[in-house]
Amino acid sequence: MSRLNAVRQNPTPQNVPGSKNILREELKNGAKLLSFRNSSSPAVVIRGYLNCGAVAETVDKLGTASLTASMLMAGTQKQSFKALNASIESIGASLYVGAGSLQTTFAGQCLREDLPKLLSTLVEVLDEPAFPPTQFDRYKMQTLTMLSIQAQDSFEQADLAFNRLFYRDHPYAHPQTGTFETVQNLTRDDLVAFHERYFGPKGMAIAIVGGIQPEEALQICQQTIETWQRPRQETMPELPTFIPLETAQREHIPLEDKSQTDLLMGTLAPETMSRDYYACSIGNNILGQFGMMGRLGNSVREKAGLAYGIQSELSGGIGPVPWLIAAGVNPDNLEKALRLIRKELERFLSQPVTATELKNSKTQMNGRIPLSLESNSGVATALLSIQRYGLSLDYFSELPAILESVSREEILTAARRYWDLEKLVITSSGRAY
Repeated sequence: MSRLNAVRQNPTPQNVPGSKNILREELKNGAKLLSFRNSSSPAVVIRGYLNCGAVAETVDKLGTASLTASMLMAGTQKQSFKALNASIESIGASLYVGAGSLQTTFAGQCLREDLPKLLSTLVEVLDEPAFPPTQFDRYKMQTLTMLSIQAQDSFEQADLAFNRLFYRDHPYAHPQTGTFETVQNLTRDDLVAFHERYFGPKGMAIAIVGGIQPEEALQICQQTIETWQRPRQETMPELPTFIPLETAQREHIPLEDKSQTDLLMGTLAPETMSRDYYACSIGNNILGQFGMMGRLGNSVREKAGLAYGIQSELSGGIGPVPWLIAAGVNPDNLEKALRLIRKELERFLSQPVTATELKNSKTQMNGRIPLSLESNSGVATALLSIQRYGLSLDYFSELPAILESVSREEILTAARRYWDLEKLVITSSGRAY
């Protein structure tokens, strides 16, 4: 058994993260630390992000942020790929770096006594990557292979088409991993230049959770993270104003020899963590999540047999995000499934959800709160959400009351504000119909 086998905790009112037990501190270099102690765990988990991602790319360099993040663990100015990874493995630790639209994220785990070494290694990885040419060629080829596989994946193609139609000239329209053509043209110098411009501690956030006192975690960060200086770090470009669509959009990406067609239908979601967001979250749970995929699952999948699987998803994030319905259907049933989904949306928008649906959904969602805080990684992720969205440190204690205050009429009003059935974006991919 690994010596890092995490011990699960059952949150009680005394150990739910909050203002009385979360340490939040800004380091001298601008990085933000949030730390919480789990006395029942011998392990320490780190999660964090830097303010640099795919939004900073130019259209001819799509995939730069993703490939840059992937290569950070390929070796540093001080350690080769082999030496770097052997050093981390020698203490039974782990370290990962990835990239998204707005942020480069990192995650790791170790024992308390090894935290100084892991954080020192993290700074080295983020600040001094070597981008070894041999490894660059290998990672680039892996990315191209992945993109070739995605080109034959019906869900991936429907998703790419949805983002292109939904976001149009907004940066979120571009695939985070780039296209085959842009990645093929990327050079090692492109990665070096991107790293030099945008990587640095300004805007960085790190959460440290587990068997360590928050004050000790702060001292270790002051000796490691705080030493990272990058005076010339540039600020990420501002997200442009997003203008919702005024007309419906539909596109089918033909992929022959597919036994399933993947379907996406969506509209603009409310701003994440706004009042409408909470109302729509409960409504979304009823529409296509609760039980066997909610109303949509009951109607389209169970009763009509028109979908292999179907669910709704209220996306979250900084900037514009969609409220989606996703389904996998027999290609011959695509139009029938679409008509039935529209019918369920019309019902959802015509009258309030039932009192029973509301009660059951609230009970389930409130039950998920402590479950999401059951592990060190879950708490660390929660702390980063608090930082990312500017929430109260007592957010997770306050959330049940927020959800409980949502009424049936508020859900209906909020849903009508976002779902306009004459302005939907609909994409699908699979056998031509």
